[in-house]
Amino acid sequence: MNFIKLYFSLWAFLLTQFSGGIAQEYQLKKDISPEEKLFLMEVIQEISEKDHLYRGKISNGTLDENIIAQMDSAYEAGGVEAYFKYKQSLNLSLDKTIKDSLWQLQHRIDYENHLCLRGIFDTYGFLPKEFLGKLDYVPILILMHPPKDWDIPQYLEDYSKLLKPEVIAGRMPAKTYATFVDNIKGKILRQPQLYGTNMQYDSKTQKVLPPIIADLQESNAARQEIGLPLLKSGEYRLFKN
Repeated sequence: MNFIKLYFSLWAFLLTQFSGGIAQEYQLKKDISPEEKLFLMEVIQEISEKDHLYRGKISNGTLDENIIAQMDSAYEAGGVEAYFKYKQSLNLSLDKTIKDSLWQLQHRIDYENHLCLRGIFDTYGFLPKEFLGKLDYVPILILMHPPKDWDIPQYLEDYSKLLKPEVIAGRMPAKTYATFVDNIKGKILRQPQLYGTNMQYDSKTQKVLPPIIADLQESNAARQEIGLPLLKSGEYRLFKN
């Protein structure tokens, strides 16, 4: 299980907090043979495995597989909050030299994965759940890990232009697109979210809290544009300067 299952258990939880969106029957940008689909699925599986090859160890703060297994057990027994509580109790950290080396390896992988995924997008469009099945999380996973040293505001602007038409085409769910935008804004740029889709774990209270947005009217207008329902009281927090 470890990091990848935890990561997307969290992401799945966030997505289920909101319903709705533009729902259409999808069609890839080009026809695809059964052999081509099989090859694509193998590529996507490989991308997924490489994405968390070193990232999980860095996140957990240890290379010890036994300790990681104990973290997994805490998650299986009590869910996300139990995992974080147990992880904090261990107070683990990797030596900076080791951590830097692992990040160097992971950054190289992130760049390669991203170029591969962009080629898929340009050829077929955003691969929908109906196509990917249990691997449907992989495209958004890679999008949430942009290559190191890229201009992130420009990255977000470019991919917003690329992906919003994919929502209209029915290949990319509106919630998935909104979650991508909010993840980049909230976790990387440290800004209020636009769509208010990513609930946030608070280490002080050890609770999962509603997302922080800058302006309710702005967020609801953005949500309406892509077919998401309006935010209701209790589903958001307003940013405080």
